[in-house]
Amino acid sequence: MTIIIPIEELEENYQMNWKLEKVKGISIDYATNSVNGFIEENEIILFKFKDYGFIHDNRFSTYQISIGAAGILIQVKKTR
Repeated sequence: MTIIIPIEELEENYQMNWKLEKVKGISIDYATNSVNGFIEENEIILFKFKDYGFIHDNRFSTYQISIGAAGILIQVKKTR
């Protein structure tokens, strides 16, 4: 499954930081069901899956994440 998150879907407070390439260490946080990153030492929530009625867990999948000027691309792969 491929999930594409364009910049416009990121939390509004962090869209400019994304464009300025200040957001680092992007990953999925299963506890908060969100895509998180860091601005300097501060952890931030960039995208909340629950806002779209989607619950993502890692019991039966793994993922690869790619980032770029257009946003975030997540490739989810089944592990069973």
